[in-house]
Amino acid sequence: MTNNDIKVRVFDMTHGLVEYDNIKSIRIVSKDYNLLIMKDYLSIIGQIVGNVDIIGKDVNISFKQIKGFYMNSNNVFNLMIEE
Repeated sequence: MTNNDIKVRVFDMTHGLVEYDNIKSIRIVSKDYNLLIMKDYLSIIGQIVGNVDIIGKDVNISFKQIKGFYMNSNNVFNLMIEE
């Protein structure tokens, strides 16, 4: 992980824990709000009912219509998806 990147950890019951490095931004579009999380974004925790896009140099992943919880702290973003 370089100084300009975010580490993302995604956990669900189907795939277990999957980690992504070299992420530039995370876009959250939930039913009540929208967020764009980038490097050095403030620490935040919340619930999501909606979509999450993970965008990096070699990664572009979308999670559509999910329910779950997230936490961002010290350039590490954790997403726990409910089944």
